Amino acid sequence: MVEIRVAVADASRAHALMHRLAGLFDRPSVSFDGERSEVRVRSEWGSRAVVHVISTVESWLAMDGVDSATLTIGDRSYTMVGATADAPSGQAA
Repeated sequence: MVEIRVAVADASRAHALMHRLAGLFDRPSVSFDGERSEVRVRSEWGSRAVVHVISTVESWLAMDGVDSATLTIGDRSYTMVGATADAPSGQAA
């Protein structure tokens, strides 16, 4: 079993991410920890859960205009940056 955590700066936007993830995973596998402001997904390691969560978070960042989120898998954390966050000049946001 793997737990993937997505820390969100604005808890009010977590519902949209949870809704997207619930379309991929069964509802009991997706939860929100309000104390830590984290969306959590529990899945089997052998599944493509990590790939699906990364893809879903990327889409959520872009579609909902979220600047960034921190994705944690085990003891590793990764900051994912949305398309609207400080894009280099000359590139579309």
